[in-house]
Amino acid sequence: MVIPTISDHSLKKSIKFLSSLDSDWETLIQKVGPCLLKPYQRPPYEFLLKTIAFQQLHAKAAEAIFQRFLFHFNHEFPSPQTLLKIDPELLRASGFSENKTETLLRIAEASIKKIIPNQDDIVHLSDDEIIERLITIKGIGIWTAQMLLMFNLGRLDVLPIHDLGIQKGYQTLKKLDVLPKPKALEKLGSAWKPYRTIASWYLWRAN
Repeated sequence: MVIPTISDHSLKKSIKFLSSLDSDWETLIQKVGPCLLKPYQRPPYEFLLKTIAFQQLHAKAAEAIFQRFLFHFNHEFPSPQTLLKIDPELLRASGFSENKTETLLRIAEASIKKIIPNQDDIVHLSDDEIIERLITIKGIGIWTAQMLLMFNLGRLDVLPIHDLGIQKGYQTLKKLDVLPKPKALEKLGSAWKPYRTIASWYLWRAN
């Protein structure tokens, strides 16, 4: 099974396709310019650690906490085995909440158990298969799994319907009085297939 991913060719096709949907999309894409989405090609385990570390924090504060976390491991990503050996209080001292600390450790455990596939294996799994695996890890929700699909694996057709930024982006795009509900956004987004990742990227920049 060949799973389409982001490439220069697919970006050109997606921009042409989305621009042809209507004048609102055409105007947005002209305003924002070319899509600059480049997948963060690191092991899924590492991507998830960093995503959880940065969640619900201002980027500058999150980066400072994450660097304090890496300090305990000679400024490199720890292996899952190494992470599980550290005193959790050291992770808390880095600035992580108790919940985040527990989630980081669960990610390490899930990597060892192969619930989180390695870089070679994950590319052969469908989006739904990956999401189903990841959401079994307490602390990992559908949104986090979708971020991995989009920004780590470069999957082309992902739409995080619960993401407030995308909801606001669509509200701005169509000059709506209220935010679209997730179910409505999912239905609307069917018109953006098979490039919903690229559509999402532009909606994040619509405000």
